[in-house]
Amino acid sequence: MNNFVKFGTAVALASLMMGAQAAPIAYEQNKKPANDNWSGAANGSVWKNGSDELCWRDNFWTPATANAQCDGALAPAPAPKVAAQPAPVQQTVVPVRQPVSGVFTLGADGSYALGSAVISPKGKQILDTAYSKLSSYDLTSLAISGFTDSQGNDTLNIPLSKNRAKSVNDYLAAKGVPASKMTHAGYGSTNYVVSPASCNGMKINGRPVSRTVCEAPNRRVEVKFEGFAKPATN
Repeated sequence: MNNFVKFGTAVALASLMMGAQAAPIAYEQNKKPANDNWSGAANGSVWKNGSDELCWRDNFWTPATANAQCDGALAPAPAPKVAAQPAPVQQTVVPVRQPVSGVFTLGADGSYALGSAVISPKGKQILDTAYSKLSSYDLTSLAISGFTDSQGNDTLNIPLSKNRAKSVNDYLAAKGVPASKMTHAGYGSTNYVVSPASCNGMKINGRPVSRTVCEAPNRRVEVKFEGFAKPATN
């Protein structure tokens, strides 16, 4: 009887020892090669301590071979941040405007009768030609100035110069030049083109020249304009 009990006890101990030795072998078979945290069972879940906080590691464990669910595993590198590109700035191209300016003269000799502010047909032709040129500009200002020769006095010359300047102003306004862009004034016997003193005893080809003929360039209406060239149309 005692021998039978001893035999049974020996068999049980042998069974326990074999089971204890088989467990690590089973664990090694279940452990994945790239995972140096112990895993067991077919689902590959890792072994953790009783509080389910720490994983069991083998002798080959490194952070690089640790299970991603365990402590000490390398965190995946964050994706590089791509700097936001600023929105393209819409640039408005402003065309460069070409400034223009000039002066043209309406000579009173031939454009007006002596002592008159009525524009002659010849004077109107001169203004029509000038207007065809002015119409190609965006005018910003147009200053009209009337002058007389040195003959006579200011009582006659200043009103005459003003009326001649006004006649040009009114003619161009009727053609289409904006009245708001124009100014006109008369300055009488001033701003000479030919010095009156040079007309004293003047002779041409040995023949005396009258003061009226000599000072003809002084009797005039000057028109100064400023503006911009209009852009070319396609």
